[in-house]
Amino acid sequence: MAEKRRPRIVILGGGFAGAYVAKHLHDRNLSLDAEVIIIDRNNYFVFYPLLVEAGTGSLEPRHCTVPIRDFCRKSELLMGEVSAIDMEANTVTFQLAGDNRQRFLEYDHLVIALGSVTRILPDNICSGVREHAFEVKHMSDAIAIRDRAIELLELANATDDPEERKRLLHFVIVGGNVTGIEVVGELEVFVRGATSMYANISPSDCSFTVVELSPKILPILPDNLVRWATKTLEGRGIDLRTGESVKEVHADYILTSNEERVSCSTVIWTAGIAPNPVLREFKDLPLNTHGGVDCEPTYKVKGQDNVWALGDCAGVPGPDGKPMPPLAQIAIRQAKQLAGNIAAAHRGEELSPGHVSVLGILVPLGHHKGVMNFKGIKIEGFFAWFLWRAVYLSKMPGFGRKIRVGLDWMINMFSRRDYVQLGMNPDSKREIEPS
Repeated sequence: MAEKRRPRIVILGGGFAGAYVAKHLHDRNLSLDAEVIIIDRNNYFVFYPLLVEAGTGSLEPRHCTVPIRDFCRKSELLMGEVSAIDMEANTVTFQLAGDNRQRFLEYDHLVIALGSVTRILPDNICSGVREHAFEVKHMSDAIAIRDRAIELLELANATDDPEERKRLLHFVIVGGNVTGIEVVGELEVFVRGATSMYANISPSDCSFTVVELSPKILPILPDNLVRWATKTLEGRGIDLRTGESVKEVHADYILTSNEERVSCSTVIWTAGIAPNPVLREFKDLPLNTHGGVDCEPTYKVKGQDNVWALGDCAGVPGPDGKPMPPLAQIAIRQAKQLAGNIAAAHRGEELSPGHVSVLGILVPLGHHKGVMNFKGIKIEGFFAWFLWRAVYLSKMPGFGRKIRVGLDWMINMFSRRDYVQLGMNPDSKREIEPS
C-alpha cells in the first residue's frame, strides 16, 4: 500500500503574514504534520517597523531583513511569482525567478498573504505620483530616499543661488499617518545633521512639509498625543499642512488642493496602502470593494473550504463586522489564529472566529522623542521613544539579529552617521528639474 502523502499547505507571500503562518503551522501544540511551502519573489522579508531607520542610517539595512529560510526552517521556499490559481483543481501556477517556464503545484490548503502596495490615486485626483514621487514600502525605497537626500545635499552645496538651494532641500511628505510622520521625523534629523559636512549649507536651508487630508496628523492617536506631536514637530520647523491634499506632483513643485504651488525637489508618498493588485488576476477569487480578498471571520475565503487569507491583502471581519486594520502587529497575531484554524480544519474540528485588535500605536518623532498609546496608557517624549525601541527590538526575529540592531543603535549614540550614498538603486532616481 502506497504511503499516504502529508497534507500540503501552500502559502502565497513570505512577508510578515505569510512567514509567521508558516512558522506557527509547525507549533508543537497544533500537532500538524504537514508539508509547508512558501512562494515569494524574495527569499527574505523586511522588518517594516525599522524600515525608516534603516533607510536614514540609524541601522544597517541588512540587519532589518530576515531570511525566510532561516526564519521558517521547517518550511520550503520557492523563490518565484504566482500567475494563476485554480481553486477547482487545487493548484497554483507559478514561475521561478530567472525561469519563465510555468510550473504547477497542488495544495490541500492555500493561504493568500500577498500583502499590499502603496495606494496611488488616479491621475484625475492626483497626477504625477508614479513619475515623480518616492514610496516607502520596501528597503530599496528607504535607501533610494537616503541616496536622493545625499545627492541633493551635494548639489545644493555647489549651488550659488540661495533660493535654488532651499528648493533643492525642500522635502514634501504626502500623508500625515504613522509612516509619514516617522519618515519626516527621521529624515529631518538625517538631512539637517548632514549639513555639518557641507561648507555652503546651513540647517535653515533644509525644510520639510507634511500634507495631510485629515484635520490633524496621526488621526489614529488620542487628541492630547496629537497636540504634543504637532507642537514638537512644528517646534523643529516642520510645516504641517492639515486639511489639504495634493492635486499634482511635478519634478520641481506640487500643486495643493488650495491651488498653491509649492516649490520642492522631493516628494515622498505615504498616503495609505491598497491590497496587492495581482489579486484581481486570479480567477474566481472573491474581492471586496477595496480590492482585498473577501473572507469569513475564520480567515476562510468566502465560498471556499481550503483557501484562506490574512494580512494587508485580506478583509477579515472582527466581532464588530469591520475588517481588521492592515498593520504588521495585526498580521503577526492573525497568523497564529489562522494556523490554528488550518490545523482544526484538517482534523475536522470547529473553526474559531479570528479577532485581533490594535494593542498600541508607537510613533518615533526623531531626536529621541516619540508618542505612544498602549491599551489606553498615553506616553510622550523620551520614554515613549525608548519604549518604541525596546518593543521592536524584542520583536525582532532571531537573537543574533537583535544583537546586531542593538549594537547599531549603541554605536550610533557615540558616533556620527555615515552621510554617504549606498548606490543600490540606480533605477529609482527622480530627475531634478532646475528652477
